[in-house]
Amino acid sequence: MSEAVAEIVLFQVGVHVFAAPVRDVLRIGAVRDSAPEELVLETALGRPFTRERGMVVASLESERTLVVDQVIGFRTVPEQDLRPLPAFARACIPTGVLAGMLLLDDLPTPVIDLQRLVRERGEGPTPAP
Repeated sequence: MSEAVAEIVLFQVGVHVFAAPVRDVLRIGAVRDSAPEELVLETALGRPFTRERGMVVASLESERTLVVDQVIGFRTVPEQDLRPLPAFARACIPTGVLAGMLLLDDLPTPVIDLQRLVRERGEGPTPAP
C-alpha cells in the first residue's frame, strides 16, 4: 500500500518561506507578463523585496498574480506531514490565509491558502507592515 502524498510549491516573500498546494497555482511567470490590475503586491505575508516573479492564482472574478521574491521549487511530501491549524490558533490569527503547518526539513513551514490570500487582499484585513 502506498502512502498518500501532497504536491506543494515553496516560495519566498521577504525573508520568509511559505508552502502552498500546487493545485492552487495556475502558472508561474514574470510579473511584467501580468496586467497591473491583476498584481497582488502586498499581503498578510508581507511585501516582496523584488517584483519580478509571480504565481498566478484563480480568484472569484479572474486570475490574480501574487508577487513573490522567488519560487524555490516543488516538493512531494507525505500528506501526514501537513498539519491543520488548531482551532485555538485559527481563532487568534486575524487572517484566514494560514491553512496549516508543514514540518519540512525539520523546520515548521506555514501552508498558505493562496486563493483566500488574493481574495483577502482585495477585500479583507490590512497586511502587517
